[in-house]
Amino acid sequence: MNYPALFVQLLPEGLLVITALLLLGVAVATEAKTKRPLAIDVTVAISALGIAVACAALYYCPFRPESGTSLLVMDPLARVFKAVVLMLGLLAVLMPPARHEIAQPGEFHALLLFALTGLLLAVGTDHLLFLFVALELASLSLYLLAGFSRTAKAAEASLKYFLFGGVSAAFFLFGLSLLYGFCHTLTLPAMAAALDAGPLPPFAVAGLLMVVVGLGFKLAAAPFHYWAPDVYQGAPATSVGLIAAASKAAGVVVVVRLLLVGFEAAAGSAVWGGMKPGWALWLGVLSAVSMVFGNVLALAQTSVRRLLAYSAVANTGYVLVALAANGATSAAAALFYVVVYGLATFGALAITAAVERDRGDDSMHSFAGLVHRSPLQAVALLVFLTSLAGVPPLAGFVGKFAMFGAAMAESTSQGIPGLTWLVGLAAIMSAISLYYYLMVLKQAFVREAADSAPVAMPASHRLAVLVPAVLLVALGLFPAVLLSPLTQALLATLRGL
Repeated sequence: MNYPALFVQLLPEGLLVITALLLLGVAVATEAKTKRPLAIDVTVAISALGIAVACAALYYCPFRPESGTSLLVMDPLARVFKAVVLMLGLLAVLMPPARHEIAQPGEFHALLLFALTGLLLAVGTDHLLFLFVALELASLSLYLLAGFSRTAKAAEASLKYFLFGGVSAAFFLFGLSLLYGFCHTLTLPAMAAALDAGPLPPFAVAGLLMVVVGLGFKLAAAPFHYWAPDVYQGAPATSVGLIAAASKAAGVVVVVRLLLVGFEAAAGSAVWGGMKPGWALWLGVLSAVSMVFGNVLALAQTSVRRLLAYSAVANTGYVLVALAANGATSAAAALFYVVVYGLATFGALAITAAVERDRGDDSMHSFAGLVHRSPLQAVALLVFLTSLAGVPPLAGFVGKFAMFGAAMAESTSQGIPGLTWLVGLAAIMSAISLYYYLMVLKQAFVREAADSAPVAMPASHRLAVLVPAVLLVALGLFPAVLLSPLTQALLATLRGL
């Protein structure tokens, strides 16, 4: 085992941990000396600096896929998505919670950095037990972040998140134990070799199904989504942004790496007329249920936060359409879309948080007259919601077109209908989603506000809105800037380069 290479590969995560410990030390020392918590502007600055240094360390981190173990890998896919997770984490830091929400900002941002550390470790490992530990590090931090404001809603959100997360972790770990009983290994390449040697016995199939159920919770796929609406509505906006963007992006990478690298031989098929048992069929069913549940329930929402939660469920369904095709091109398109979705949802949550602080709630009526009270936020909201709806020429449209087109192309190559049934359902559900996004935009651009007082927004919060909006427009016009590197990275990872 090459220990120096392992320590070098852990440099970004190590820097995040050091920054978190520094924050905790400074926060405790400041409160002991001044009897007041550390200023939130200071914690934001320290956290942002730590993440920026971790990004730089990732850039200079040597590319060594074979460091003597599968615990840590620095393949192209891990490198790209560690950068994506760090970028989304930096945006979350730049959107600070309201002062009345968080009593100890130092501890809050330290937990945020620990959550990012777990997500970074999860996207860069081929060892399933290490993956479980990394996901639990991120999850336990997110449970605490969800209830950090200590309000009744936040406590309920954190408790539901914890309970559902505990059950999903049990499913995931028990599924791993069954797979280990068949493969006698916990590394993905070795599991793939064991699967090629013969068909899966029933207990191993049950283990793989349990693993998929555990990951379905991480992605908020229906029917494992019941925690999402309460967490989106009750948790601090910064926590929700991290859960909605960075956590979901890491979750999709984990699913792609797990299923396409380790269990490709157990995929089965979800194509119409040729369905075979396997994870592709399970993902196809989860996709259909998620799209229908998410979009139909979003129609009845008056809270924008809960609307975005059900939108998250629906968008998970869109991503699973591409993954159910079991192809490298469609999986790369899914990875592209989850980045785009994360940017759009994070931006919409940032504007919702600003309106909520100004008006006192997150109902649609609170957005009335936003174009007059804050034209910048109104235009940015238009970009975010129309991108989520898949309106050209924004990145959301490009991502959906790439996913659905690749899924159709890879599943109909043998002259059968393929995933037409799933892609057709996705197109219908995307059209339905346009209605509830337009309901929010109608309030912002058409309805008159009770008063014309501008919506205040700190400079860092404004940056957290502008950056995603600009990136969504740029990626819509030039999608190859991200889509091509993602495709190349995934192909290289699948080839073991």
